[in-house]
Amino acid sequence: MSQKGRGFDDFSDELLREASSLSDADLERVMAGAEPGRKGPSIESLEAGATVRGTVVEVASGEVLIELDGKTLGSIDVSEFEDEVPRIGDSIVARFEGHDPEKNLARLSVGGVRRQVLWDEIHAGTVLEGTVTAVNKGGLTLEVKGVRAFLPVSQIELERVSDLAPYVGSRLRCEVTSVDRASRNLVVSRRIVLERDAQAMKGKALARLSEGEVLSGTVKRVTDHGAFIDLGGVDGLLAASRIRDHLKRKNLKEPLREGQSVQVQIIHVDRERERIGLDFKILEADIWGRAIESYSVGDEVTGWVSKKTPEGAVLSVDEGLEALLPAHLYHLLPEEPRPGSIIKAVVDVIDTAARRMLLRPR
Repeated sequence: MSQKGRGFDDFSDELLREASSLSDADLERVMAGAEPGRKGPSIESLEAGATVRGTVVEVASGEVLIELDGKTLGSIDVSEFEDEVPRIGDSIVARFEGHDPEKNLARLSVGGVRRQVLWDEIHAGTVLEGTVTAVNKGGLTLEVKGVRAFLPVSQIELERVSDLAPYVGSRLRCEVTSVDRASRNLVVSRRIVLERDAQAMKGKALARLSEGEVLSGTVKRVTDHGAFIDLGGVDGLLAASRIRDHLKRKNLKEPLREGQSVQVQIIHVDRERERIGLDFKILEADIWGRAIESYSVGDEVTGWVSKKTPEGAVLSVDEGLEALLPAHLYHLLPEEPRPGSIIKAVVDVIDTAARRMLLRPR
C-alpha cells in the first residue's frame, strides 16, 4: 500500500511541476484532458473561410478581441453583433478572413457563421427578433442575424394595417411559420406573438376583476349589441339597452364613439366563457331602484341561493337585486335550501323604503 501511495505522490509532484510551467491556455487544455503543449491548428496554417473558436478577452474601440490559440488574437468588428455585444469570457465561433500583419491580428467575421447556425437551428414555431429593413409588396422585409425574413401584411398586427412605412427600422418579435432551407426562404408572423400575449393578458385581467368594481375604460368598437370597452387586456360589453338608459337619464344625445374614455362598473364576470358585463357607474340605490321596477307582488321569480342568514335564504333574482326567503317558510320547499340551490318563488312583499323584497315558495 505504501509503495502505491508513494508512486501516486511522485506522479502528483511531477504533474504540479509541469503545470507550473504551463500558460493559462495550456493549463485549461490539460484540465480538459488534452496533452500539455499540444494546441489546435496554427493560425498561419488556416485558409480564408475556415471556422475557428475562441474566447472574448476584450471589447473596446469598436472591436471584439478573441483569443484563439493561446498566443494569437483575432478581431471582429462590433457592428457584426446586431443583437447583443458579447462579454469577456464568452465563447465565439467565427470565420477566419485573413491575417493582419500590421496589427498582428487575425481578421474574423461572425456573419456567415451566425447565418448558418440560424438556418441549422430554426424551425416553425421559433420566436425571434429582427429589424425591419424594407417595405415590399404584401409585407415587410426583416433581417434576423444576417438572414432575410418576410412578414406578410396580414401578420403584422392583430388588425390589418395600410401604411407600412413607419415600421422601417423598428425591431419586431415574430414567430417562424415557414422555413425553406433549400431556397433560403423564411416567413414569419408577428400576429401570432401578439395574440398569445393578448391571451395571457386577458387571463390575468379576468383573474383580477370582480363584480361591483368601478374602473375607467376605452370604447374599442360600437355595434348593434352595444359597446365593447377595453379594460386593459380584456374587453367588457356595455349593452345597448344600458347605453340608451344612460343617455336618457343624463339627457345626452351624443352616442358613444370609438376612443372615448368612460367610467364603468362590472356587473358580471364569466371567467369560463371569458365574458364581462358592464354598466355605467351608478349609485347603489339607483341599481336597486332600476331593478325593482320590473317586479310586482305576485310575480313568479327564479333565483339562486347566494347565502343563508338566520332570517332565511338570500336569493339573487336579478343583476343588483336580491330577495329574502324567510326561514319559517322552508317547510314549504321540497328540501331545505343551500348555497347554490335554484329556487322558484313568488314575490310576497316589496318594501321600497327599506329596499327589501320578500319571497314565499311557489
